[in-house]
Parts: sequence; structure tokens; C-alpha cells
Amino acid sequence: MKKVFNFLVFFSIFTAGCGVKGGPYPPFTTSPETVKNVLIKQQDQDLIIYWNYTPRYADGRKMKENFRFEIFTFEHRIIKTVKNSGNLYWFRYKFSQEKEYCFRIRVVTEKNESRFSRYFCYIPTLNYPKVKPDFDIKIVKEGIKLSWNSNLLKTNIYKGKERILYPVPFRSLSADQFLDRAVLHGRRYCYYITFEDNNGVESPPSDIKCRTFEDIFPPEPPVNPKLIERKGEFYLIWTESRSKDTAGYIIEIDGKVLNKTPLKTYIFKIPEYKKGSVIKIYAVDKAGNKSKPAILK
Repeated sequence: MKKVFNFLVFFSIFTAGCGVKGGPYPPFTTSPETVKNVLIKQQDQDLIIYWNYTPRYADGRKMKENFRFEIFTFEHRIIKTVKNSGNLYWFRYKFSQEKEYCFRIRVVTEKNESRFSRYFCYIPTLNYPKVKPDFDIKIVKEGIKLSWNSNLLKTNIYKGKERILYPVPFRSLSADQFLDRAVLHGRRYCYYITFEDNNGVESPPSDIKCRTFEDIFPPEPPVNPKLIERKGEFYLIWTESRSKDTAGYIIEIDGKVLNKTPLKTYIFKIPEYKKGSVIKIYAVDKAGNKSKPAILK
């Protein structure tokens, strides 16, 4: 009887510890994850405060509800418009004194709020590059070219899809021009530049200038066209165009186009070839521009 009683006590304890109500998983939280890494830099008399944030709850689950950021200094909460590009967020803060400025951030949803981030601080200087830069922008065959007056300072190039002051430069270089090859036909790109001194402090930003890249430049033509006869059949071969954006080739005989869709090869069987016919081969790029012809008579 005693053994039976002990077994029942053990079974009761075991089931109480392993039941659904006493499961091993902690309860879900609706508290957003805390903002952790905030960077601050100076541009003109503005502090730029920026950070990356992936919307998640503190337990790691993805956050699907709307949220906002609340910004605080040591003294009080400040109201700032927080802009973003993807998971990059930022705001600008106008300063007037060479003193330490500190900020902390809290994420707020309709249901809950995150813990405060730690304070992130920066001491700006009034000794910064005062000249507002200017630059020229134009579309060239290889992309979008920027150029500006030569200076002894590093130049930061900012790039985006919209006419806004992005916080992170696309390129930083010591030169007076830059060719942006990372562009696509029909897409608009916006740029601004700043000069940066040896202490990492930037000048006022230039005006933002935008251009839509339109590829209006024809590719290089193919070369070395040859006609080869094999058992009464004629084959046209050629050396490919040197242009990297070539999409294919169009064949024309005596003014008649033989293929509407560009060929992606360098050999073509000529149907019903007649001696004395004039053959033309055009390279066509991805924007539809057609090269000068390679001619075979």
C-alpha cells in the first residue's frame, strides 16, 4: 500500500511539472526590442543621429504592428521627424554651442514600449569646413558622372532614390570627380556631396541634384563578319561587340531583317543566300539602341 501511495505522489508531481500549464516556454512579450547602436556625426551645424533597427519584439519575434521612435535628451523629450531608408533611421539636430549633446531612444507601439537605449553623446565643433560645395552632374555612356572643384579635403558622395539628405555616404574619396556605373536605364538617382576635414567633420551639404539615367548611346558594332559554306549551306559568323551591355544581334540581308528578336549567339544560318547580297549585322543593347552595322558584301 505504501509503494502504491509513493507512486501516486511521484506521478502527481511529474504530471504537474510537465503539463501544458507548466510548459517550458516563457510567455511572449509585446515589448519592442531596444535600439542598441546609434551613431552621431556633424554636418555643418547639424548633428546627424542615425541607427539601424529591425522591427522585432524583445523575445526575437518579428514585429508586424506600427511603431514610432521617441527621442530624449538629458533634459526632456524632443520632437523630431525621423526619416528612414529601409532599416536605416535618422534625424537632424541643430546645435549652437560646443558642448556635449546626448540622446537616447525608445520604441513605442500601441500596446507597449521598449526599454530606453543607453545615452549616445557627441561634442560638436564650430570649426568646420564652411564652404558649401557644388558639383556638376551629367549622363555619359558608362553611367552618371559627378565633378566638382578640386580641394584638399575628402569628398563624401551621397546617393539615393529620393530628394532627401541621406546620412551615410555612398562613396568617400580624395578626387574631383566620380563616375557612378551602378545605374540602370530608366531609374532616377539623386546625389549630394560634402567636404570632410581630418577630424571627420563635414561641410554644409551641397544642393541635391537628380537625374534619370537614359541609355541613348549605341553599342560598339560587331567585327570580322565572315560567310562560311558547308555542303551548300551558308553560315554567318562574327566577333562579338566590345560593349558590355550588348543584348544580342540583328541580321539584315539586302534591307530585309531576318530576326526580330536579337540573337544571343555569334553564328547564324543564312536561308536562301544569293551571291552578291549585302549582309549587315547590328549589335543591340539592353536599352534597344542599335550599333552601326558590320557589313559583308
